[in-house]
Amino acid sequence: MSKKAGIKKIFREFIRDYPLQFLLLFLLLVIEGIVATISVLAIIPLGDFIVDSNLTDPGKITLFVIEILGRLNIVPSFFIFASFFVLTNFLKGILDVGVRYAILKIKYTVIRGLFSDSLKIFFNSRWAFFSNAQQGRLLNTLTKELNNIGDTLGHIATFLAQIVQLIIYLALPLWLNFQLTLTAMGLTIILGLPLLLFQNLSYKLGKRNTETAAISMGILNEILSAAKLIIGYGRQKNALNRYLNAFDNHTDVTKKSQVVATAVPKLFTPIGMMAVTISIGLNLEGNFNISELAAILWSLLGAIPLLASVLAGNLSIMNFLPSYEGLIDLRNSAMQLQEKNGDRSFEMFNEKIEFSGINFSYPGRKGTLKAINLKLKKGQMVALIGESGSGKSTIVDLVLALQLPDSGRIFVDDNHLDLFNLNSYRERIGYVPQDPQLFDMTIRENLLWSNAEASERLIWETLELANASSFVKGLPLGLDTMVGDRGLRLSGGQRQRIALARALLRKPELLILDEATSALDSESEFLIQGAIENVASYTTILVVAHRLSTIAKADYVYILSDGSIVEEGEYSKLSNDQQSSLYSLLERQK
Repeated sequence: MSKKAGIKKIFREFIRDYPLQFLLLFLLLVIEGIVATISVLAIIPLGDFIVDSNLTDPGKITLFVIEILGRLNIVPSFFIFASFFVLTNFLKGILDVGVRYAILKIKYTVIRGLFSDSLKIFFNSRWAFFSNAQQGRLLNTLTKELNNIGDTLGHIATFLAQIVQLIIYLALPLWLNFQLTLTAMGLTIILGLPLLLFQNLSYKLGKRNTETAAISMGILNEILSAAKLIIGYGRQKNALNRYLNAFDNHTDVTKKSQVVATAVPKLFTPIGMMAVTISIGLNLEGNFNISELAAILWSLLGAIPLLASVLAGNLSIMNFLPSYEGLIDLRNSAMQLQEKNGDRSFEMFNEKIEFSGINFSYPGRKGTLKAINLKLKKGQMVALIGESGSGKSTIVDLVLALQLPDSGRIFVDDNHLDLFNLNSYRERIGYVPQDPQLFDMTIRENLLWSNAEASERLIWETLELANASSFVKGLPLGLDTMVGDRGLRLSGGQRQRIALARALLRKPELLILDEATSALDSESEFLIQGAIENVASYTTILVVAHRLSTIAKADYVYILSDGSIVEEGEYSKLSNDQQSSLYSLLERQK
């Protein structure tokens, strides 16, 4: 996307998506323009009165004002003219504040809309979008860059406001003295042309600023997520230096970018003043009314900061354009991975969920899953066993429809999974991962997040099923206890039991336990194991297992190796050799 095309696209979207805000801004600008014109004209009668209090030879503007005052039976005086001059400028100041408010309203309305639209696109994409995206880039785009885009549209709105103001400021001196004003404008443009060279530099710095910000954000996110590991290894200094190096690279570019943005208006203002001074000097021999000359000078000097701001705004747009390009790139990536939803609403399955000839590979890897055929029969507990990398978690992702098979079909009873609305399907699944993700809310809020309609009685019944009610009752605030970031105020076993209760609260058709007890101590594992037995009688369970105690309760076992199912069967019917082999495999997993 070219820079001009990018700016035009932003402008078109601004007008299309926010017409009411644009109309409000336009109306304010028109009113402000009228008041600004009157405030400039108010200098003329005031100047004429100061030069000649008898007003023996007033200008045409002063004569018009005297006529209006006469109709109102008001005698012209210094205080009348001065009050009118001050009042119009005060009113202009109030309108300036109103314009600024309208611009800020547009900016934050735009940011909210961009957040909403972008997150909607992202969360309607497949899991592959999140797993493939660089987290630093994603976080940076959703925080810093979206704000920058809002600033860009704010600059565009300001740009429009300043253009309207500039036309008004220049229209009056053009009317009063066309030659002098045209000379000043021409000289200003000629002398200011070199400053346009800063545009390309501003764009390049903006692009580099976006890249270094994403790297810095990625490293910060990584070291905060790995804080326990970093402290445990005593590598705090290493982590700090790694982030500070990235931060220094980012701030180095940011400083250059901000200096360029500041330099243009600062340099342009004296250039404009010089052009105005030269123009007046070249036209001094003409027959001027001193008050009209004062009005021309006032208008031109008022136009110079506006011209400087227009140039600075243009540079800011160039600087922020890479932020917009980055967002569009992410949204396009997400759009290419949008989920394909069927029309049917899923409520339950009657017989089985079945994999038929499933093959799957991650990008850059071959043969993650090869010719997988398996069944999750209604009411059974099915266990997946295999060494790390054998494909167990990938099967879980496929059951959750987080990934799509390269070939083969997934059936729900006799219907292909693609026929169903995937969210309605997932809403009937309870999922407990190895590392339970609790939100920084109360226990109650974490549970209701799964099922907002759950009653107090159902919550406690579910906690009882998950063997979590006793420890929750023992907490000083009970269900209203805050669990902290990712649930870190609770022990590992407590987090896992709350996660299990959260999954059970929606009364799932299918409960998936992805190595839910692998990182727990024996007591916590015993409690979780008991909870699994509590629910096994009334729901279908898929468990990624690593302990013999789990396998022994399973109705059916699939053993995976290198992406293929190498053995399967009912655990109770496995031969002694098969059970011995299975035991050895589980020991290796530990």
